Amino acid sequence: MRYLVSSRASGVWGLAFVVLLLVSAAAVSVPTSQESGARIADFYRQHGDVVTAQQVIGVVALAAFVAFALRLAPNQWLRVALIAFVVTELATNAVPLAIVLTKPSADTAHTLTFVEDLADAALFVAIAMFVSALTLAEPLWLRVAAYVVAAVCVVRAVGGPLGFTSFDAVAPIAFLVFMLVFCIRLLVKQRAATRAALPS
Repeated sequence: MRYLVSSRASGVWGLAFVVLLLVSAAAVSVPTSQESGARIADFYRQHGDVVTAQQVIGVVALAAFVAFALRLAPNQWLRVALIAFVVTELATNAVPLAIVLTKPSADTAHTLTFVEDLADAALFVAIAMFVSALTLAEPLWLRVAAYVVAAVCVVRAVGGPLGFTSFDAVAPIAFLVFMLVFCIRLLVKQRAATRAALPS
């Protein structure tokens, strides 16, 4: 029964993460280091409040993600991937906030944005690790789906800082769709197991 409760809670937290991340992503798209420092600095001056709100929502989404992961069956590699995810996600939140708060020069804004790009790339590596570890004990079809998502995320991680932007939208969408499928599957399995446990 405890596993069933944890499974349901994990599914709910995972869905909350997906919703919050969608809200965060819809708020604003921050510039990358491919743009000039002057344009980056100007963007943050004009959209500081929205960027701040986006990062706060991102931190709340991260909390939901951690709650999701901690309620899953224990897995050593999953814990390692979770730590990597948390560290890199917080880094991607911290840099835009630093730019908003410090209002740096164009050159400094560009440098910080390059750091943000690297943190973002590291985040996608962490995502690849997480989805791979998440499905180690899952059916083959789900493991294959996870490996496809992981591969897309790695391509995004490597290509992003080099200016290869074809996977910039594909990778996060693939991850969110995967999370949605995984969480719905958790909830369906929990419901089926609960029904099976009831006396006939």
